Amino acid sequence: MIRTNYHTHTRLCRHADGMPLDYVARAVERGYREIGISDHGPLLDEWRYRMTNREFYEEYLPGIAEAEKQYGDAIKIYRGLEIEYHPGFHHHYERLRKDLDYLILGQHIIFFGLHYRDVYDYLTDEDIARYRDEVIAAMYTGYFKMIAHPDIYMFARLTWDKAAEEVARAIIAAAIVNDVILEINANGIRRKPIQIKDGVWRYIYPRYEFWEVVKGYPEAKVIIGEDNHTPKSVGDTAGLKARSFAAGLGLKPQLYLFGSKT
Repeated sequence: MIRTNYHTHTRLCRHADGMPLDYVARAVERGYREIGISDHGPLLDEWRYRMTNREFYEEYLPGIAEAEKQYGDAIKIYRGLEIEYHPGFHHHYERLRKDLDYLILGQHIIFFGLHYRDVYDYLTDEDIARYRDEVIAAMYTGYFKMIAHPDIYMFARLTWDKAAEEVARAIIAAAIVNDVILEINANGIRRKPIQIKDGVWRYIYPRYEFWEVVKGYPEAKVIIGEDNHTPKSVGDTAGLKARSFAAGLGLKPQLYLFGSKT
């Protein structure tokens, strides 16, 4: 089985373990062909669970360079970041991209100016419409190669309804137009399933109903993201379960982030 992964964190985000070298070493041990290091990127200084700009340049990039030096002959290594989108930070994204191969859109925050709401809180219909608009605006910038857990807006919403479906369809359609890949996120599979009604259990994410909608858009590009926060999770069962989840819906995730290699 071909193994690749482009969603990988480090201790610099304050809620993960290890540095790039640790993840790359584990990926080589597990027979991966490619890995992307894509920790949470710096955005606002007040956010505690992100690296700082100084750490990006003084620790993160040098850490990836060291992994490339030691393992570059054994595995293809890409430099990335997962980061939120705010329309006032275009200059920041452009600066970051000069040293990177890709950006992942991870919209964990809904912005209201420079105030924000966490997507892990319960979101109203108005909130998820705001999430939709921000994600779509981000895709139209051309900065982002893929969207991490695009279904995360359902994190605290048990009921899949018309408003949730409309958000899904709008995001999927914009992803197709902008050639942005939708990620089935395996980290949600590591969490306990939730009971959405009597006898019906779902992963919090990937949310089944969202991906059932994706199934109706054969042009949509899909990929599995392991979203690893510790080196030992590289190649764990969550990634395999994510592939089974996709197969059960008739989805065919691409293996590589770049190109159409075999």
